[in-house]
Amino acid sequence: MSAADHGIRSALAEKMIAGLPEFRAGKRVALYLPFDRETNTADLIAAARRRKVRVFVPVVIDRRHARMRFYPLEGPMRRGAFGIAVPRRTAHPVSAQWMNLIVVPVVGVDAAGRRLGQGGGFYDRALNFRRRRDRWAGPHVVGLAFDRQRTAVSFADSWDLRLDSLATETGLRQFSAMHAINPHARS
Repeated sequence: MSAADHGIRSALAEKMIAGLPEFRAGKRVALYLPFDRETNTADLIAAARRRKVRVFVPVVIDRRHARMRFYPLEGPMRRGAFGIAVPRRTAHPVSAQWMNLIVVPVVGVDAAGRRLGQGGGFYDRALNFRRRRDRWAGPHVVGLAFDRQRTAVSFADSWDLRLDSLATETGLRQFSAMHAINPHARS
């Protein structure tokens, strides 16, 4: 994909997220800073600042054990894991469960909303609490991707994160509400 096409498609996909009810003043929204040609989030960050949305970004705190926390996107930046710019962590992190919306990068996503990431398991581990909940799943988790990253092939492992929604350049796809609730829980 050319740089111009990447920018245009990213902007269209970002608009889908900006329309979500969780993306408004006072809400806590986690946005990633793009790495390795992931769908861009610059327009979302700008829109969040205009709307007074509280923006947080993932910061890898333990690469070996695939642990990350969400820090406010404010103040000076530094190079973090994988060379991604991250805040210097002058503020306290907020746990994933207390976010209203978490936007995650996607390598691929199947028809059931199972996400394939870069393979490190950072989001899978940070959002693992969703698998243990019977009624409450915490934040709305939306993947930000391009249509070409969608597949009918099921490739996910049991620990792979299930998305609530997927935003692409052609629209917002909602997945079953059951994905947000532990499928193994008894009613």
